[in-house]
Amino acid sequence: MIRGGKGFTLIELLIALAIIATLVGIAYPRYTGHVKRTYRAEIVGMLTEQAQHLERYYTKNGTFIDAGGISAGNDRYRIAVTLNLQHFNLVATPIIDSVMMGDPCGDFSLSSSGERSNPGSAPDMSRKACWGQ
Repeated sequence: MIRGGKGFTLIELLIALAIIATLVGIAYPRYTGHVKRTYRAEIVGMLTEQAQHLERYYTKNGTFIDAGGISAGNDRYRIAVTLNLQHFNLVATPIIDSVMMGDPCGDFSLSSSGERSNPGSAPDMSRKACWGQ
């Protein structure tokens, strides 16, 4: 049987496929980890902006109650706000079925005293890892 030199054998294609699958298996988790860090930084920025907005409102009005213009969040997190006379608390919770659902950082909480926490975070996650500070 005469073999033409044009084309690839099945074994060559399987080896190439195995190499590609190995590279994807290594690269994809790193990529998704980078994307999640970016989304965490985005929600930290949103919470900080909302806290600054609330502090400006308090400076003008002497209370946090009835402060308007508070963001509800984005496509990945919902922000819940608790307002009192002299205290506020912002909590960002991952939206169900978003890429951040099940993130080891859990929720992001920022209070008027500047306290930052992550309720529901994995035990091995530090505040620095979640808040980027």
